[in-house]
Amino acid sequence: MKRFFYFLILTLGILGCTSDDDKPTKNFKFTAPYTTTITVGGVVGTRERTFKVGETFKGLDDEKETIRIRIAEHSEMNENCPNSWCYQEFLNVPREYLKLEE
Repeated sequence: MKRFFYFLILTLGILGCTSDDDKPTKNFKFTAPYTTTITVGGVVGTRERTFKVGETFKGLDDEKETIRIRIAEHSEMNENCPNSWCYQEFLNVPREYLKLEE
């Protein structure tokens, strides 16, 4: 009986662990210019960034009012944040600025 109980706890623990990486990413293209402030880290800190029409990024569409795109790849520098060198990896963009690229 103890083995069954331990097996049940282990199974529920494994099934309960999910990650954004498990969701399929798709390519999204900007259909209109979009300007926002992003965190670049280091001495600069933040800056204005304008995404141009036609720029393409991988992202996740959770059927909400925004689409989450990856604007920078993860690196060791971005581990154990927050620190002064952290930078922004993801950005939530209103869906009217993006189109699914097929």
